Amino acid sequence: MPEQLNKVDILLVDDSAMNRKFAERILKEEYSIVTVGSGAEALELLETCEPKLILLDFRMPGMDGAETMEKIRENKDWSGIPIIILTADSAPETEKEFFVMGADDFIVKPFVPMTMKSRIGRMIELYSLRRDLEARLEEKSLLLEKVSLNSILAIANTIDAKDAYTSGHSVRVAKCSQQIALRLGWSEEEARNLYHIGLLHDIGKIGVPDSILNKPTRLSDEEFVQIKKHPVIGAEILKNIRMIPGVSDGALYHHERYDGKGYPFGLAGEDIPLCARIIAVADAYDAMTSNRIYRAKLPDLHVVSEFERCSGKQFDPHLAYVFVEMLNEGFHIPPESRRGEDEKKSEQWTLADDNGTLLNRVLAEYGSGKNALDSLTGLHNRGYGEKAIEELLAGAHRGALLIMDLDDFKNVNDTYGHLMGDKVLKLLASALVSNVEDKDVVCRLGGDEFVAFFTDETDREALTARTERIMDGFAASLEEIGCGGVTHISGGIALSPTDGKNFSSLYSNADKALYYVKENGKNACGFYRKVQTVKRETRPDTDLDHIRLIIEGKMDEQKGLFKVPYEEFANLYSYLSRYVKRKGQMVQTLLFTIGSGENDLDNSVYEEAMSTLEVAAAYSLRMVDVGSRYSSLQYIVILVDTNLENGKMVADRVINQFYKIYSGSSITLSYDIQTMVVNA
Repeated sequence: MPEQLNKVDILLVDDSAMNRKFAERILKEEYSIVTVGSGAEALELLETCEPKLILLDFRMPGMDGAETMEKIRENKDWSGIPIIILTADSAPETEKEFFVMGADDFIVKPFVPMTMKSRIGRMIELYSLRRDLEARLEEKSLLLEKVSLNSILAIANTIDAKDAYTSGHSVRVAKCSQQIALRLGWSEEEARNLYHIGLLHDIGKIGVPDSILNKPTRLSDEEFVQIKKHPVIGAEILKNIRMIPGVSDGALYHHERYDGKGYPFGLAGEDIPLCARIIAVADAYDAMTSNRIYRAKLPDLHVVSEFERCSGKQFDPHLAYVFVEMLNEGFHIPPESRRGEDEKKSEQWTLADDNGTLLNRVLAEYGSGKNALDSLTGLHNRGYGEKAIEELLAGAHRGALLIMDLDDFKNVNDTYGHLMGDKVLKLLASALVSNVEDKDVVCRLGGDEFVAFFTDETDREALTARTERIMDGFAASLEEIGCGGVTHISGGIALSPTDGKNFSSLYSNADKALYYVKENGKNACGFYRKVQTVKRETRPDTDLDHIRLIIEGKMDEQKGLFKVPYEEFANLYSYLSRYVKRKGQMVQTLLFTIGSGENDLDNSVYEEAMSTLEVAAAYSLRMVDVGSRYSSLQYIVILVDTNLENGKMVADRVINQFYKIYSGSSITLSYDIQTMVVNA
């Protein structure tokens, strides 16, 4: 109730003026009391007065005691005030009726002062005690809510930390969902609950290998199946959480689509819980407005058009309409939310007592064990590897920690493609596994970095022999697939206990040995403290062959024109413009644009068309020509030493090749051409 209410001890409601005066005379020395003559007056007075107790006459003209009590109990601000019925009827049946209707006690007329004071005193004492307990409970509840929120935020941060490209995603989705709910007219409490649901919508990603979450290229079918499991994993984790109503629904259904083409169950329309439909909108918005490794964030107008295009398909049409209105009015989640205040606070707060058990259970159950395998190589992941090595060291085992990574591995991916890069990583994993024993631990730390712990092995000669076998085995595997010399292994070794007694210190010192090797020629492995080369057979002519292979791309992964990222394309354009200025040769710039006569095609249709266009360009153009994606629907090409007429012929050839390959419908392909002009 509002603080400005007048506080009194007793409100007396009785149509008899004599009864009111008599009761007031009995009670006024011990209690503050106000009196009214009808139920209607009592209800009006309660708007401005907060009594500790109501004395209510049962038999009154107009609104009697039963009706008055019913209206008091219906009001949430008054319902907790104790009511004592005043009655001349002392029959047992009547007493029972009073209690059924919600009375706390009754006093029989005519009043007996001692009895009256005794019952009133006891009731007011109980009321005061109850209010005090309620206040304490409220205080405890607020504290529990704060600690619970800490756990929620900590879990959200743990989820985001697994995916290097979506840091802060859970908090931004939660904030966006909350604002949509408020726009829909939800109460502050309901919107705040949806915020908590949004924070945990991706908790199932705890059970998805890091290598899949952080993979910078298109996922394979098998990897996408793994990703699609995270809603079910999340719902399983949250199924027993009662303090956030609907939290498991948000996790389980946020990837369902309004048209029924989502996952995991293919629900459609309003069969999808409303909270999940809202989170789906917020989730898509954050994905479109965040920079990802494979594309920059989308312009605002593009975001709006995507929500309009996907209304009734991916998104609930009403929610899409409401959110587009919000966007047109300037709504946005600031980029700085990537490290927002909620996240910063969560790092400072401490989880208390049993309220941290949810986080601990999640990390214990899904951070190791059955979900601890790297999906690409089949080795254990970093979390499992660190834990296993720490346990061995704590159990008084000695051993050697070996860190290995691939020299110039980025060039492998850039030149031969990520599929070949994945194959090379698998070959290194296989070489490691072939040269360890059951008691040893091997894991992939991430990227091209691997760790092996040789349990109870500290002899340098034996370790030298092992690392030589690993390096020789890997080199032989590269030769077998026609990639000999494209990359090599560098490594560092630290021994326990001389170089460290725990994983952290051993890793740090092995990394220093690795760094020394990298700085002194690569393709070798060294021990910490005494840098002893395990293998080094690099010749200048071999290195030059390696460089030539990288530049020329002897593996023929690229056919036809030279495909590059757009940033590199811009540099090449600048270089060629200088070439044109110096040599006076003709260079044409072609811009192909994919369009459609329909407005409701899925993104997958356009992506298929763009992929087809890239293939058509590769097979239709020369190796001296250069091409790059300019946008999601445009492809730009530089034609070297070509006049305008020939450039148009080349463009027609690409378009003809496109329509020979492309199997879809409703897609159009057009082009613009311009002769490169260089300012003097």
